[in-house]
Amino acid sequence: MLLAVTSCDPSASGHPPGTGDRAPFFDLAEYVDAEVERLNGEPRLVTKTVTLNGRTETRELTDLDFAGDLRLFREANINRPAWADKYEVQTEELSAGHRLTTYVARDSSLTTQRLVVEEDRGVPVEVRITRKTGTVLSDGRGELTYVPRSGYTVRTVQDYRFGDDVDSEIRVTW
Repeated sequence: MLLAVTSCDPSASGHPPGTGDRAPFFDLAEYVDAEVERLNGEPRLVTKTVTLNGRTETRELTDLDFAGDLRLFREANINRPAWADKYEVQTEELSAGHRLTTYVARDSSLTTQRLVVEEDRGVPVEVRITRKTGTVLSDGRGELTYVPRSGYTVRTVQDYRFGDDVDSEIRVTW
C-alpha cells in the first residue's frame, strides 16, 4: 500500500513537480481550459457574428458559453504521447522574447494539420489552427484563430460531393 501511495507522489519520480513529464508540444487543451476560466471569471459583453453561405447574423451577448464555443480549439490539441513523432516543430525567434512555433502534421490523416503559437515572453498572443474535416461524402477544412486580447474566429469550408457546399464563419470579439 505504501508503494502505491509513494508512486503517485510527483517527488517520488525523481523530478521536481512540474518537470520531467513535460508535454512535448504546446498544451492547447490546458491553455484553452485556462482561457475559458479567465473569460468566465470576468463579466463581459461579446459580439458574435455568424456567417453561413453569405448570410450574416450578429448578436451582442453577456452569457456566451465559452467552453462550448472554444471546444474546437481544445479538440485541436496535438499533445498526445502517441503523436510525439507525428508533428514537425519549427521555432522562429521574431525578436527578443517574441517567438513563433509551428507544428506541422507529418501524417495527412491527422485532423489538426497545423498549429501555430505566437508568444511574447512565453505568453501566447495568438493561436492559429488548420484542421482537416469532412466525411466520405465531403472534404472540409477549418481555420481557427484565437487572440486572447480580442476574440476568435472559426472558419469552415465544406465541399460536398452531392449537395450544397457550406462556407461558414463564426467571429467573436470583446
